[in-house]
Amino acid sequence: MTLFRALLIPACLVATACSPLFVEAGEVSAKKQDDSVRIEVDGEHFTTFQFADEQNKPYFHPVFAEGGTLVVREDVFGKEGENRKEPGRDHFHHKGIWIAIDSINDDALNTWHERNKIRTDSVKVDDSGDNVVLNVNNSWLDDDGQPLLKEKTTYTITPDRLIACELQLTAVDRPVTFGDTKEGLFAIRVHTDLRAAASGTISNADGLVSENDCWGKPSAWVDYTGKVDGKTVGVTIFDDENNFRPSRYHVRGYGLFAINPFGEKSYSKGQEEAKPLTLKPGEAVNLRYGLYVHASDKDSANIEKVHKAFKTLGK
Repeated sequence: MTLFRALLIPACLVATACSPLFVEAGEVSAKKQDDSVRIEVDGEHFTTFQFADEQNKPYFHPVFAEGGTLVVREDVFGKEGENRKEPGRDHFHHKGIWIAIDSINDDALNTWHERNKIRTDSVKVDDSGDNVVLNVNNSWLDDDGQPLLKEKTTYTITPDRLIACELQLTAVDRPVTFGDTKEGLFAIRVHTDLRAAASGTISNADGLVSENDCWGKPSAWVDYTGKVDGKTVGVTIFDDENNFRPSRYHVRGYGLFAINPFGEKSYSKGQEEAKPLTLKPGEAVNLRYGLYVHASDKDSANIEKVHKAFKTLGK
């Protein structure tokens, strides 16, 4: 089935991508508990989706490359644990892999800094095929605890440690405007040793290298590779060419790595005009991204191979 994506559509279920990704042989499986889903690849722990009610948002943590090397920041902690002078203890809201944004309705809703909560309403797991599929329903709550946005996200997790994310955000009963901001949307906080400030290298599909050259620019993909515990590992984020506009990358040497379509002016440092997106009640915006976790034997050619498979996954 081909998933149709438009800028504004009526609220509907996002299609589930179940067709396998054959880049390497392997088996992916899932085990759901009360407030988490543990994902394994060939019997190794790959990641865990965390959605406990006491959290301010759901997220994936930990996340491992093949061989058990951690690729995300080690700790998940609250605001009281932040210490900007200590490497790896800054930005308490950077938790594993997550979805959030800071500027909705003129900053009335800010899920990025966890001022407002993203509540998980349901998680359904399907591991009957070659991939694991998580169907997640969330509510983005306003200051009064009422849903402003409904989120339907399908995560398709393949044996190659690719997480394909189909995201739909629907305005509930009020207009919702996504403002111009760099703080969003689909993000990972990489391991302290993987940062460009430590061992890491940032590069993109257009041959650009470094934070300065890759930050704020659209590209088919951006890769963040370095050494953790002496092992070379990396994370690649893919954009989808069918999204309503090319997204830009909020990729920093201190370890933040995100992709976001809502920051034309912020990312271009004023060279482009802001292009806010407003949804009427019942209208939705669909977005699709991919995140690929790779180990030492993965090079740019393999990234391109996985990117090509990502583009056709579920179609």
